[in-house]
Amino acid sequence: MFNVKIVTPEGIKEDIDARYVEFTTIDGSIGVLQDRLPIVAKLKFAPLKIISKDEKKLVYAVLGGLVDMDGKNFTVLTTEALKPDEIDVESARKAVEKAEEQLKKSDDFMQKTKLKSEIQRNMTKIDIANTK
Repeated sequence: MFNVKIVTPEGIKEDIDARYVEFTTIDGSIGVLQDRLPIVAKLKFAPLKIISKDEKKLVYAVLGGLVDMDGKNFTVLTTEALKPDEIDVESARKAVEKAEEQLKKSDDFMQKTKLKSEIQRNMTKIDIANTK
């Protein structure tokens, strides 16, 4: 087992002993067990799946950030990590619709990049919320 901490600007969101963690970096998906070789990676907007020491399955919508694993400790630093029951699906759907409309009207590259990111963020929230 190893310790998993999810840290957001509001503080420690989760602090649990785990058997397994699965996450998605900008380079692809990774699953880790205890004593893994060290890794530091940039996270995508994607699910973070944890299997605790008592086999409880936890899922978070992790909206970017960094992961650091030293073999005994797994730490996620992120601006936002949400459990399925913390997600307002209707607000996320509205945000996707609004961003898609703005995307159709925009000619600015930076604005389009931000809007695509907003769509991806909210689609991740919706996907995680549906795992309830």
